[in-house]
Amino acid sequence: MKKILLILSFSLSLWANSVYVKTIDSPMNEVYAKVLASFDKSYLIVVSEIDILKKFKHAGLPERFGKNFNTNNLTGIKAIIACNGWFGNEVANADPLMMGFCPIRVTLIERDGKTSILFVRPLLAPKDSKAYAILKKLDAKVISAINAVN
Repeated sequence: MKKILLILSFSLSLWANSVYVKTIDSPMNEVYAKVLASFDKSYLIVVSEIDILKKFKHAGLPERFGKNFNTNNLTGIKAIIACNGWFGNEVANADPLMMGFCPIRVTLIERDGKTSILFVRPLLAPKDSKAYAILKKLDAKVISAINAVN
């Protein structure tokens, strides 16, 4: 039993450290615009924007999955892929295999008029990678940009 609790505790701790979450009591369209503006101020270049819920609906998933579609009643799901040229270049120079963490991905979800900003943190990179210190700085830069959104 102790082993199970230890594994569960470790797993929750790992999740809590791997996804940064900020929830704002505003609809997604307001928050999304603020995220884009904050990224621009932070020199995080948005290279792609995806309206995931719209794509799911266009692909016919509500009909295909029926009552099992969107059971959490999310009213919006969008993803932003962004990169900072300096960080991208430094990571590529230090350890090209760590480019899986750069560019970064931020997902916004909306439910009940509230928007959560979710950031998969690059701190899961191997600590012995030559790019780890750079990825830590990138992590701090992205979290700072997210925290500037109100």
